[in-house]
Amino acid sequence: MTEPSVRRRKVIALSLSGIFPGLGQFYNRQHIKGVAFLVAGVVLNWGLARALPADVLALVRPEANLIVLFCVLLALWFWSVIDAWRMAGR
Repeated sequence: MTEPSVRRRKVIALSLSGIFPGLGQFYNRQHIKGVAFLVAGVVLNWGLARALPADVLALVRPEANLIVLFCVLLALWFWSVIDAWRMAGR
């Protein structure tokens, strides 16, 4: 079993990456990886916001761009959370 301080670091890193990709990497002192995740997250969020239609009824039939951007952002988020969890244990 891991000691409580390692478990606490893992939970904090996981929580920070859950808030926004890259924050957990900064907590783990992986600044280059944190910047990469943060920039990718900002760019994907911006692209997703630009792809959202102004009409709410248009969300019934979303465009392929919207679905692709959302899936890529979700994958990046999961990757960031898992990486922060794993690296906090080392």
